[in-house]
Amino acid sequence: MISTKLKNIIVTAAVCVMALPIMAHAQTSIEKAFVAKSKLHNSIWKKHDPSSSIVIDHSAWSSFLSKYTARNSQGITLVAYGRVGAADKTALKNYLAALQATDVTRLNRNEQYAFWLNLYNASVVNVVLNNKRVSSVLKIKSNPLDFKGPFNDPVATVNGKTLTPDTIESGIVRPIWNDPNLHYGFNCAALGCPNLQSTAFTGKNVNSLLADAARTYINDPRGITIRNGAIIASKIYFWYSEDFGGEKGVIRHVTQYASPGLKEKLKGKTKIKAYEYDWRLNKSGASTGG
Repeated sequence: MISTKLKNIIVTAAVCVMALPIMAHAQTSIEKAFVAKSKLHNSIWKKHDPSSSIVIDHSAWSSFLSKYTARNSQGITLVAYGRVGAADKTALKNYLAALQATDVTRLNRNEQYAFWLNLYNASVVNVVLNNKRVSSVLKIKSNPLDFKGPFNDPVATVNGKTLTPDTIESGIVRPIWNDPNLHYGFNCAALGCPNLQSTAFTGKNVNSLLADAARTYINDPRGITIRNGAIIASKIYFWYSEDFGGEKGVIRHVTQYASPGLKEKLKGKTKIKAYEYDWRLNKSGASTGG
């Protein structure tokens, strides 16, 4: 039996997380407590072959992105989920199956990096396609108390290990690559998230695409904005602050990629006043106004 106290904690947490699309400025310790910690899921993921010349074919994913994504006037990449036909849904599932049939331990590190980012993003898109007419990915639930959406639900099996989106991000990529820029490569199907790229990550382009994605996001109001002289930042920098070296580390990081105008406004600032995030689905036709 679940105690009354535990039930209250679960319900409170669920309410906090489910209210995220509305409570744009709220950031609480209980919210952060439910963010996955960076911890290696299994020692198998450390294995790689530095001399490997194996190149994974991500052309099917690139084709999907080219056909069904586009940036709106605000620079936000939206997905035309409603236009995806049966043949392309099948092609996406076949691509995901091909990734899952790969022995990832035989790849070099850059190929692995691209592999995991693409697997995560394509899996999340596939989940949304399998759940029609949702206004937010958080509304995709496996049970009534599932307040994290599909991110703790199994989406793939690689090298015999069942993986969730959270496992891919925080159980593999974060602890192995320890790279702040990785956060610009994951797209959780939300308007507040860094954009889906217009092409798949590959072993050759992964680091340059992530740097470009960092620059784009940081110089967009979704990432960093200065309001009444104070820094307002994406909740990504709150949820994963340790990956950036804490609050001051976040400011140093965003300053590195900031445009001259934003960099000037960031000078001398040592605190972030508030964090925002928009959990509405990144679908074509979505209203992205404040």
